Amino acid sequence: MFEFQWFEWLVLIIAGLGIGFAKTGIQGSTIPVVVLMAITFGGQISAGMMLLFLLVGDAFAVKHYGKEVSIKGIWHLLPSTVVGVILGVIYGNMINDNQFKMTIGVIVLICLALLIHKEIKKSTIKIPNHSFVSAIVGVLSGFSSMVGNAAGPIFSVYILSKTIDKRKMISTTAWFFIVTNLVKLPFHIFVWQTIDFSNLVLALILLPIIFIGTRVGILVIQHIEEKTYRKLIFVTTILSAIYLFIAYSYEE
Repeated sequence: MFEFQWFEWLVLIIAGLGIGFAKTGIQGSTIPVVVLMAITFGGQISAGMMLLFLLVGDAFAVKHYGKEVSIKGIWHLLPSTVVGVILGVIYGNMINDNQFKMTIGVIVLICLALLIHKEIKKSTIKIPNHSFVSAIVGVLSGFSSMVGNAAGPIFSVYILSKTIDKRKMISTTAWFFIVTNLVKLPFHIFVWQTIDFSNLVLALILLPIIFIGTRVGILVIQHIEEKTYRKLIFVTTILSAIYLFIAYSYEE
């Protein structure tokens, strides 16, 4: 069923560990994995492969942190996020891999600019609920999640604007992405056809690896202070955004 080279299996193991760690640890650290998977397996194909891994990681994160979710923090984003997912499906059918990877890079760099502004001004970016801005955040999250599983930095900007504690931040993020990824699932199966039975078997094979990643993330997050945690999100987002943009700045 699988005819992967040794280095491809290595990438898959790194992806499993990285996704598990990101889902229960440092949010935004998934993007280097997204880049690595896309370079190794191709953009649209890797998006489908990763979706099942992400859902496994989401399930572990929700199980561990799920009770501390801030429903108000995500409920009003979900309708616009679904719109973003649908736009991502349409967009992904219209362009080639390099073009939508570059689109992801631009979106992430916009989020990076917002985070830098926040740090310079030493103030929280205000994203009010039930507003046009919140709708834009939802659309961009759904869109970038669909075309490249790269909504982490966008949602990080949003969640950092909320006055909620570390565990609730992780829980809210976990619930948002498990719902978003479930919305994406039928589009990957029936429209893009990037998920089949072999992807499911692969996800089951990597399940222990993803689980190990979640345990590492939980251990790390328990020993990080609130201020340090926010700084780590910021730094991870910066490095990921720069890497993502550079990686896809040139035609393959």
